[in-house]
Amino acid sequence: MPFGGKIVVLGGDFRQILPVIPHGSRQEIVNATINSSHLWSHCHLLTLTKNMRLNSGSTTHDVKEIKEFSEWLLKVGDGDLGDDEDGESMITIPDELLITESEDPLSDMVNFVYPNLLDNILDPSFFKERAILTP
Repeated sequence: MPFGGKIVVLGGDFRQILPVIPHGSRQEIVNATINSSHLWSHCHLLTLTKNMRLNSGSTTHDVKEIKEFSEWLLKVGDGDLGDDEDGESMITIPDELLITESEDPLSDMVNFVYPNLLDNILDPSFFKERAILTP
């Protein structure tokens, strides 16, 4: 019996993080996902239907913005935005999500997420507490 007959709960969003396969090709990475496993046919998929983050906004306007962003992000993850050609799409990022007042937005974002990077480069806990995630 799979998992020795024990109930195993796996959590997460398959759209967020793929397994890390050092020097792996795209196909090798996709093949390493749980839904590519022979065990997947024994799994029962449950889907969360309520976005709890929508309750965190203090005003109606905040809740509306968070809901719109959440819906947009789901459309990106589901592949419902852009023109899909061979698994790649061009997606227009809304202006309010762009870093526009910077000469080097990528460096500014990295410096924001990883402040004092060189001072913390040898501290594993520094990296465990930070990440830049993108769809």
